Amino acid sequence: MLIRRLVALAVCAALLPAQAQGLPDLGDASDAVLSDKQERTIGNRVMREVRIDPAFVDDPDIADYVKSLGNRLLGAADPPRRPIEFFVVQDDAVNAFALIGGHIGMHTGLILLTRNESELAGVMAHEIAHILQRHQSRLYQGQGKYQLASLAALALAILASRGSSSQSSQVTEAAMVGASAIMMQGQLDYTREHERESDRVGLTLLERAGYDPRGMVSFFERMQRANRLNEFKSAPSYLRTHPLTVERIADMQGRVEAMAPRLVPDSFEYRLARAKLRAASGSANDQVAWFRAQLADRTVVRPREDVYGLALALRRTRDFADAEKELATIRGGEGHPAFEWLAAQLQADQGRPDAAIATCREALKAHPRHRGLVHGLAQLLLDAGRNAEAIALLEEKARATPEDARLHELLSRAFAATGKRLAQHRAQAEAYYRRGNLAAAVDQLELATKIRDADYYEQSIAEARLRELRSQLAIERDAEKALKLS
Repeated sequence: MLIRRLVALAVCAALLPAQAQGLPDLGDASDAVLSDKQERTIGNRVMREVRIDPAFVDDPDIADYVKSLGNRLLGAADPPRRPIEFFVVQDDAVNAFALIGGHIGMHTGLILLTRNESELAGVMAHEIAHILQRHQSRLYQGQGKYQLASLAALALAILASRGSSSQSSQVTEAAMVGASAIMMQGQLDYTREHERESDRVGLTLLERAGYDPRGMVSFFERMQRANRLNEFKSAPSYLRTHPLTVERIADMQGRVEAMAPRLVPDSFEYRLARAKLRAASGSANDQVAWFRAQLADRTVVRPREDVYGLALALRRTRDFADAEKELATIRGGEGHPAFEWLAAQLQADQGRPDAAIATCREALKAHPRHRGLVHGLAQLLLDAGRNAEAIALLEEKARATPEDARLHELLSRAFAATGKRLAQHRAQAEAYYRRGNLAAAVDQLELATKIRDADYYEQSIAEARLRELRSQLAIERDAEKALKLS
């Protein structure tokens, strides 16, 4: 598990010398002690661990939804805006977190707890504000500059301390107590001023982006009530890392009252994302029962997202025929590419790969940029041994969306199956690069350039790309050295 691996790294952060806990007054974001390059270096190191953990949700539908939600909010910020990566972690805890270097994670438990999209947007806006105002970097300003390993471990400890299981909580707690818990906790928690500033900036982002600012207030009010109900128990994860006060709630309420009220309907993508996450959580049989109960009360108009969730849950129980039957009721008319990809999966599950491939191809005509369909069709073609078709598809899509790491990973597999070693290493290098692992990308390109029986043109491209990535890796290592010497 991610938590167990990261706690070991987090302990070294607790060994840093304890200093005064005072923090500077909030000012311009440029007051932060770390440079952009240094923050990105720390963030990339953390995210390399996060992306390879099984808890990391690498589902294109979920990833694209949270990215679109986050970018809509980020687009409402005053320029210059900082690029931010948004991702989801499979965890029942009600939590969200901002990591140094521009990364925001949302727990599945938090997404499922939200009652509407404005509530989810409110939490995300609050986390975006932490990054825009560079709060984590400011926390280090009062402590002095530390070595890169310690700073990265501290960011990893923030993530580790937010696990939902009792075991991960106990392990983290023991590590912190054993290595100066008071100093560690003082660095993990945001200050009250940082929280208030994030509330104010977040509310502004919500309003400008067209969401209902009351969503942030209603969610935090519910968290505050949960805190009171759990007074003698452990507080919810979000409250442990984002302490709420009566004054904060009152300040948010006052600001919202001054804003024009608006009724904002939930997007269909929000409803689909929640259904998909619910279907994937807990016991498959329990989720089948939950969705059936939801649909039993809606016999006239059955919400498509609940039918979709039921079909997903039924697939988990391997009741493919019943899942296909349920899904058929929503595939016609106002269909959705996610429905078509699930239909293809169910066809493949029942031993009909040709039908699955045909379903994906037909759906891609109407939705050529839907990543789930693209990834799914490529996987189906590779499984069927139709490598040339897979390569043609993946090369076309990689040119259109070169930032999609999964496309390059599949392309590397396809080239390996056809014996094209240089192309295989080049594609894997691009996948590593887009996963934030520059050193591994350089290693792959070095392997590619050593293949002497390859096409001269292909080899020249690999050598040029190797020089480019070596230059970027040198910049990253210079930033690491600057941190180690601080």
